[in-house]
Amino acid sequence: MTRARVVPGLLAALGTLVASWPLTTLLDDGSWVRPVLLLLLLQAAIGMAGRYAGWRTWATATVQVVTVVLAVLALHVGDTLVPTAWDELPFAVNDLLLDARETLTTYSAPAPLSPGVLFVLSLTLPLVGVVVDVLAAGLRMPAAAGLPLLGIFLFSTSNSGEALNPVYFLALAVVWLVLLLQQGMNQVSTWSSTEAFARTPERQEDRLGLGAFSATARWMGLVTLVIALALPAVIPHLPPRYLADGLAQRTGSSDVASVGFTDTLDLSTDLNSDNQTPILTYATTDSNPPPLKVLTLSSYAGGQWVREDPPRTVTGRDNARMPDPIGMDSETPRRLERINVVGNGLTQPYIASPWPVEQANMQGSPWYYDPAGVQPRVRERTSAYSTTYKVLADDARPGDGPVISQVDPLTLRTDPRATAQITAANAAALEGVDDNDTFGKAVAMQDWLRDPSRFTYSLQLAPTQNGPDGQPYDPLSNFLVTRRGYCTQFSTAMIMMARAEGIPARMAVGFLPGSPAENGNLQVRAADAHSWPELYFPGMGWTRFEPTPGVRSGEVPAYTLPQADEAATRATRTTAQPSESSAAPQTSAAPTASPSAAPQAAGEGRDWFPVWLRWLLLAVILGGAGAMVLPLAARWRRDQDLRAAAEPRDHVEAEWSALESRLHDLGIDSPGERSPRQLEKHYRQRAPLEAEGKEALHRAVQTLERARYASPAGEPPTLQQDADRIVREVREQSSLPTRVSAVAFPATGRRALAEGVRRVAGAPGRAARRGYDRLAQRRRG
Repeated sequence: MTRARVVPGLLAALGTLVASWPLTTLLDDGSWVRPVLLLLLLQAAIGMAGRYAGWRTWATATVQVVTVVLAVLALHVGDTLVPTAWDELPFAVNDLLLDARETLTTYSAPAPLSPGVLFVLSLTLPLVGVVVDVLAAGLRMPAAAGLPLLGIFLFSTSNSGEALNPVYFLALAVVWLVLLLQQGMNQVSTWSSTEAFARTPERQEDRLGLGAFSATARWMGLVTLVIALALPAVIPHLPPRYLADGLAQRTGSSDVASVGFTDTLDLSTDLNSDNQTPILTYATTDSNPPPLKVLTLSSYAGGQWVREDPPRTVTGRDNARMPDPIGMDSETPRRLERINVVGNGLTQPYIASPWPVEQANMQGSPWYYDPAGVQPRVRERTSAYSTTYKVLADDARPGDGPVISQVDPLTLRTDPRATAQITAANAAALEGVDDNDTFGKAVAMQDWLRDPSRFTYSLQLAPTQNGPDGQPYDPLSNFLVTRRGYCTQFSTAMIMMARAEGIPARMAVGFLPGSPAENGNLQVRAADAHSWPELYFPGMGWTRFEPTPGVRSGEVPAYTLPQADEAATRATRTTAQPSESSAAPQTSAAPTASPSAAPQAAGEGRDWFPVWLRWLLLAVILGGAGAMVLPLAARWRRDQDLRAAAEPRDHVEAEWSALESRLHDLGIDSPGERSPRQLEKHYRQRAPLEAEGKEALHRAVQTLERARYASPAGEPPTLQQDADRIVREVREQSSLPTRVSAVAFPATGRRALAEGVRRVAGAPGRAARRGYDRLAQRRRG
């Protein structure tokens, strides 16, 4: 296997994988390692096969690149490789590249492993592996192979935003030094075959005097590693330069404003704030993200909502799936989206995230959650975190099940001071609504409060009015009378109206989604503080509503909009429940495209590649792949005798036999069993050789003659160099059809293939004969 250079090929693939090891610190999912490893092994195997077959280095590299590209396309956009869909291939690849760009420039490390990022890694790392393989194994330049390996390593270090563990560098340096050592020892072993005998005793295994050289090389490598690890600690550092700004974003305390929550929630100060310092900076996969919840409140007393600590908590684990909230059925249609916060100004224990949360990653900070509310909280403030959250489908509707037994009694308690105003509000809002349709009642309450002809959104509350008894109204009654307020008043009103109708309700406090920043992230400021009601329905659990007018809160949740066809909706909910795979977290880093943005059908406006031409090209590709069979078979047949040669004499005979085989492929028949001088005469007459070629033939025949008849002495003889010269001259003098036939359809390959077919076809008969002979022998015995 010396010709294939298996060891340097495998070391090159290993070095590429080790150089990409630090990329695991930039991504939150390591599932990219397996496909990259398989592709690295594939290109390494092709490189070995090409070198074994005697291909030129550029030809081997071309086949490696083409194979890697086709394999990556098959893995990621395989449906577009069918000839009828080739016109979709460029657009599919473009979508993946845009997705990768969006992820790498939007998210901080660790970024999600989106399909685009996986595509780029699966393509670029094996292609870099091809470059390393060509340099280390093809051109035998392992020192130069360190440059592309260093390029991969520097990408990780320059985009991590913090120092990497020295283990990453040490592992790569060791693999590279082993690659250098392997090549160096191979070169040194060819310097001389003369043994050096010292006057003093020497080690039996070091008769060639290589011990001092190896010891010096080992010490130099060790000293180099130590210096490389120690020097960065004492030299000044240059500022980092990032390829993708998103990966290396660091969220220092100066970039965000610090915000906490008091025991009594009053959002008026935040809503009136002019401070433009972001409280949160984040990216999300959701094209229309919902508000970010911080906490929920069920206790309302004295005209204020009061915070209560959860009675029981559970320690959270990063990326572990959290339970569904109480009341949410696993069959309720929903989708999963992701948020990645790169700047967090909330003080512990609070974090902001759309709700309900499926899983969370607090970057190693300890955190916990209330098993009933499934709202994560941290024990120490974390500047960055990510969560995956559930979004109810547009056609989600309540199911059947108990209500009262699963909720806190506080969520059904109304404000007795506002009973008259709540009753009057429900009478107006629920007129014409089916009394048994609790979800319909909730939607009617929301729509009634959002009606701009009835209510006015304002941060300035109306003066307190007096009731019929001459006493000032409580805050809720005053709002329902004056019909002027902001999110807290609208949410409180709907919560109390729902409770009065027997629907459990509570207050959620957090932030609106924020506004886009220049880099594509979303930024939340103090003025984005918001509150909204959550009502409990069996199957849906605690469900968000939006009674605050749209001038402030935007659109209502889609599931509260009228359905065009309720029967079809119910059928969809019954038959199209999400599978386990569809409930898995989405890793795409870019917002998914809406249905209206779906790509055109194949061939619609893109028919620039006729179907017949696609099939023709496919046939050419398959034919080209099939044409490699005969050259490989010819190479294997010629090397068969070389592999079996145990003595120098046998090796020369095998080299001469390979020369005859190569000349036969070029149309020069072999004379058969003859003396060396007769062989020389035959080929001088038949082969079109110039003066140099004839001299090479004479030297090759002399080498063959010495190997056959002279006693072995000195260095092992070889005629390989002369044989190459002879074949080269004959090929240059041959016609083009002959040269093409010798390369693509060699006679030696055809004979080897025929022998293989006969051997396979005759295998059952041979096995049967051996079985019969053994049976007969046992009978005779």
